[in-house]
Amino acid sequence: MNPVSKKIIAVAVAVAIVSIAYYGSYLPLRKAQAFIATLQRLSTTPPTSLNNLETRLAIPLDAPSPIGQEELVRNTANSVLNFVQQSPDATSTDALVSFLMNYYSPILSRGRGMSFGQDLYLVGAVNEIAFSRTGQTGFLTTAQQSYQEGVALGPNRPQSLYGLFDVYRAEGNVAGVVQVANTITTNWPSDTSIKQTFAQFMASVTTSTPPKAKTKTGK
Repeated sequence: MNPVSKKIIAVAVAVAIVSIAYYGSYLPLRKAQAFIATLQRLSTTPPTSLNNLETRLAIPLDAPSPIGQEELVRNTANSVLNFVQQSPDATSTDALVSFLMNYYSPILSRGRGMSFGQDLYLVGAVNEIAFSRTGQTGFLTTAQQSYQEGVALGPNRPQSLYGLFDVYRAEGNVAGVVQVANTITTNWPSDTSIKQTFAQFMASVTTSTPPKAKTKTGK
């Protein structure tokens, strides 16, 4: 091999090493550091408005990096879930969930990932809580779809099963509640709380069902 070829190869290898270090280590590290700094500032200086919160969360979420976006969105979802649980403001809940879903949509459309089941659960949980705060059925529909996908991905995944149990109860879907409750109690027979909740639901369904009208013959 002539000296020129050796130099070209050496330069190419050096460029590749620098690129790997930059895109594989430096950018993900900066993105993670920006997210940690954002959480620290939010704890010491609470957001003054919904727009202020979204602007601050968007800084690490929009930071360029080929690695780490899914994990960061998942961590943000946990923060959003806590905020939605504590906020009674339906307008803020609607806007904040929409903000989160803008970042989650590309991840969900891929349909895969190392922690994709957890992604599905978090999307379901956030939308389920949003439904309880706003009463908007669209949130409940999204929650149901996410939990169902989670169950399809892992039929015995407890988080999605318990979430689906809650959604079916909110919908008044008796068949769905019975099916999921049977699955849960089969896998976790010691869970007395689910048995109690199931019994209460079935009792409420029975008492709310209007009596069957009698015929002219009294039958």
